[in-house]
Amino acid sequence: MINFEEELNRFAPIPDVSQAEEAIYSNDLRDISDIVAQITSEIKDAQSGIQHSMAGRIRR
Repeated sequence: MINFEEELNRFAPIPDVSQAEEAIYSNDLRDISDIVAQITSEIKDAQSGIQHSMAGRIRR
């Protein structure tokens, strides 16, 4: 029969896992909403630049 207390006493976390956790939590990772917001902002900026450059060419 398995002695769970004995098995738990032998358990030790793998050092690589804790190092990976530290690396993940220390990085400022972007999620999809951050990426979409950035792309939307870039598109708006590009469209704004096109409108400003075309404004001088339009005859009234």
